[in-house]
Amino acid sequence: MFTPIGNILPETVKKNGMAAKVARAKAFTSFEEAALSLLPRDTEPGFKVLRFSDGTLTVACKSSSIVAVLRKDEALLLETVKKAGGDRIRFLLSPWR
Repeated sequence: MFTPIGNILPETVKKNGMAAKVARAKAFTSFEEAALSLLPRDTEPGFKVLRFSDGTLTVACKSSSIVAVLRKDEALLLETVKKAGGDRIRFLLSPWR
């Protein structure tokens, strides 16, 4: 009688042109979760995901030590981004307030 929403939602997202936005949100979330697991839990996150464009996830880092930690496990982070449709991570040293 009823169609499960899981069967309707993916097609509706594609039809409404929201697939790119959903992919971007998945890339942001999956990267953030994976990156936070690499950093010490007692510190604030020292990075911010800025954008996801043309398969590249751009991440701003507050310090070079954060960049070093994330680059050390870049292969793991890249796997999570690839699952969301990306193919590259770009790190910027860009302190913000």
